[in-house]
Amino acid sequence: GTKMRSVILGANREGIKAIVKQQFEFAKVICDNGLVPIIEPEVDINIPDKKEAEAILKEEIEAVLDKWNQEDLIMFKFTIPTEANLYEDLYDYPCLVKIVALSGGYETDEACRLLKQNNRMIASFSRALLQNLFAYQSDEEFDKELKNAIDEIYDASI
Repeated sequence: GTKMRSVILGANREGIKAIVKQQFEFAKVICDNGLVPIIEPEVDINIPDKKEAEAILKEEIEAVLDKWNQEDLIMFKFTIPTEANLYEDLYDYPCLVKIVALSGGYETDEACRLLKQNNRMIASFSRALLQNLFAYQSDEEFDKELKNAIDEIYDASI
Protein backbone atom coordinates (compact mmCIF):
# COMPACT_ATOMS: atom_id res chain seq x y z
CA GLY A 1 0.00 0.00 0.00
CA THR A 2 1.03 3.51 0.71
CA LYS A 3 1.34 5.69 3.79
CA MET A 4 0.59 9.21 4.91
CA ARG A 5 2.37 10.86 7.83
CA SER A 6 1.22 13.60 10.16
CA VAL A 7 3.05 14.79 13.28
CA ILE A 8 1.30 15.50 16.58
CA LEU A 9 3.07 18.18 18.61
CA GLY A 10 0.75 18.37 21.62
CA ALA A 11 -2.27 16.87 23.37
CA ASN A 12 -4.74 19.07 21.54
CA ARG A 13 -7.96 17.12 20.97
CA GLU A 14 -9.23 19.23 18.06
CA GLY A 15 -5.88 19.07 16.28
CA ILE A 16 -5.55 15.33 16.81
CA LYS A 17 -9.13 14.78 15.69
CA ALA A 18 -8.40 16.73 12.49
CA ILE A 19 -5.27 14.64 11.84
CA VAL A 20 -7.19 11.38 12.34
CA LYS A 21 -9.98 12.60 10.05
CA GLN A 22 -7.49 13.54 7.34
CA GLN A 23 -5.55 10.28 7.68
CA PHE A 24 -8.70 8.17 7.33
CA GLU A 25 -9.97 10.23 4.38
CA PHE A 26 -6.76 9.41 2.51
CA ALA A 27 -6.93 5.81 3.76
CA LYS A 28 -10.39 5.41 2.22
CA VAL A 29 -9.15 6.61 -1.18
CA ILE A 30 -6.25 4.16 -0.97
CA CYS A 31 -8.55 1.28 0.04
CA ASP A 32 -10.92 2.13 -2.81
CA ASN A 33 -7.99 1.67 -5.18
CA GLY A 34 -7.22 -1.83 -3.92
CA LEU A 35 -4.27 -1.02 -1.67
CA VAL A 36 -3.71 -1.21 2.07
CA PRO A 37 -2.94 2.22 3.56
CA ILE A 38 -0.50 2.78 6.38
CA ILE A 39 -1.98 5.40 8.67
CA GLU A 40 0.89 7.23 10.40
CA PRO A 41 -0.11 9.79 13.03
CA GLU A 42 3.33 10.26 14.61
CA VAL A 43 3.39 11.63 18.15
CA ASP A 44 6.61 13.60 18.65
CA ILE A 45 8.71 11.85 21.34
CA ASN A 46 9.86 15.16 22.82
CA ILE A 47 6.53 16.73 23.74
CA PRO A 48 5.84 16.97 27.49
CA ASP A 49 2.28 15.65 27.13
CA LYS A 50 3.12 12.66 24.92
CA LYS A 51 1.15 10.18 27.03
CA GLU A 52 -1.95 12.40 26.94
CA ALA A 53 -1.62 12.96 23.20
CA GLU A 54 -1.43 9.21 22.65
CA ALA A 55 -4.54 8.61 24.75
CA ILE A 56 -6.47 11.21 22.73
CA LEU A 57 -5.14 9.74 19.49
CA LYS A 58 -6.34 6.28 20.42
CA GLU A 59 -9.80 7.56 21.38
CA GLU A 60 -10.15 9.44 18.10
CA ILE A 61 -8.98 6.43 16.09
CA GLU A 62 -11.44 4.14 17.86
CA ALA A 63 -14.28 6.58 17.12
CA VAL A 64 -13.50 6.30 13.41
CA LEU A 65 -12.89 2.53 13.49
CA ASP A 66 -16.28 2.00 15.13
CA LYS A 67 -17.86 3.32 11.89
CA TRP A 68 -15.20 2.07 9.44
CA ASN A 69 -16.01 -0.59 6.83
CA GLN A 70 -14.19 -3.54 8.36
CA GLU A 71 -13.52 -4.97 4.89
CA ASP A 72 -11.30 -1.96 4.12
CA LEU A 73 -7.98 -3.23 5.47
CA ILE A 74 -5.57 -0.79 7.12
CA MET A 75 -2.26 -0.68 8.95
CA PHE A 76 -1.01 1.76 11.56
CA LYS A 77 2.48 3.12 12.05
CA PHE A 78 2.71 4.61 15.53
CA THR A 79 5.38 6.16 17.68
CA ILE A 80 6.18 3.62 20.38
CA PRO A 81 3.66 4.53 23.09
CA THR A 82 4.53 5.73 26.57
CA GLU A 83 2.01 3.26 28.01
CA ALA A 84 3.01 -0.26 26.95
CA ASN A 85 0.45 -2.04 24.75
CA LEU A 86 -1.71 1.08 24.44
CA TYR A 87 -2.69 0.20 20.88
CA GLU A 88 -2.84 -3.59 21.18
CA ASP A 89 -6.62 -3.82 21.48
CA LEU A 90 -6.99 -2.12 18.09
CA TYR A 91 -6.42 -5.66 16.79
CA ASP A 92 -10.02 -6.33 17.89
CA TYR A 93 -11.08 -4.53 14.70
CA PRO A 94 -11.15 -7.01 11.78
CA CYS A 95 -9.87 -4.36 9.36
CA LEU A 96 -6.51 -4.08 11.13
CA VAL A 97 -3.73 -5.94 9.35
CA LYS A 98 -0.72 -4.83 11.42
CA ILE A 99 0.62 -2.22 13.80
CA VAL A 100 4.20 -1.19 13.21
CA ALA A 101 6.38 1.11 15.28
CA LEU A 102 8.47 3.98 14.07
CA SER A 103 11.63 4.76 16.00
CA GLY A 104 10.60 8.41 16.13
CA GLY A 105 14.04 9.72 16.91
CA TYR A 106 14.88 7.32 19.71
CA GLU A 107 18.35 5.82 19.57
CA THR A 108 18.29 2.17 18.46
CA ASP A 109 18.85 0.72 21.94
CA GLU A 110 16.05 2.81 23.48
CA ALA A 111 13.66 2.18 20.59
CA CYS A 112 14.24 -1.57 20.88
CA ARG A 113 13.85 -1.53 24.67
CA LEU A 114 10.52 0.26 24.36
CA LEU A 115 9.33 -1.88 21.46
CA LYS A 116 9.91 -5.07 23.48
CA GLN A 117 7.27 -3.83 25.95
CA ASN A 118 4.57 -3.77 23.25
CA ASN A 119 2.98 -7.07 22.21
CA ARG A 120 2.11 -7.54 18.54
CA MET A 121 3.89 -4.33 17.51
CA ILE A 122 6.83 -4.78 15.16
CA ALA A 123 9.57 -2.39 14.10
CA SER A 124 9.45 -0.21 11.02
CA PHE A 125 12.58 1.70 11.93
CA SER A 126 14.55 3.80 9.49
CA ARG A 127 16.47 6.32 11.59
CA ALA A 128 17.32 3.71 14.22
CA LEU A 129 18.35 1.23 11.53
CA LEU A 130 20.73 3.69 9.90
CA GLN A 131 22.15 5.53 12.91
CA ASN A 132 25.52 3.71 12.91
CA LEU A 133 26.05 3.61 9.14
CA PHE A 134 28.50 6.07 7.58
CA ALA A 135 30.00 6.64 4.14
CA TYR A 136 33.56 6.46 5.51
CA GLN A 137 33.15 2.89 6.80
CA SER A 138 34.77 -0.01 5.00
CA ASP A 139 32.39 -2.52 3.43
CA GLU A 140 33.17 -4.90 6.30
CA GLU A 141 32.45 -2.28 8.99
CA PHE A 142 29.27 -1.17 7.22
CA ASP A 143 28.00 -4.74 6.86
CA LYS A 144 28.79 -5.51 10.51
CA GLU A 145 26.93 -2.41 11.79
CA LEU A 146 23.97 -3.10 9.51
CA LYS A 147 23.77 -6.72 10.67
CA ASN A 148 23.96 -5.66 14.32
CA ALA A 149 21.14 -3.15 13.84
CA ILE A 150 18.97 -5.65 11.96
CA ASP A 151 19.53 -8.32 14.62
CA GLU A 152 18.71 -5.94 17.48
CA ILE A 153 15.59 -4.59 15.79
CA TYR A 154 14.41 -8.06 14.79
CA ASP A 155 14.87 -9.30 18.36
CA ALA A 156 12.78 -6.41 19.67
CA SER A 157 10.01 -7.25 17.18
CA ILE A 158 9.48 -10.88 18.15
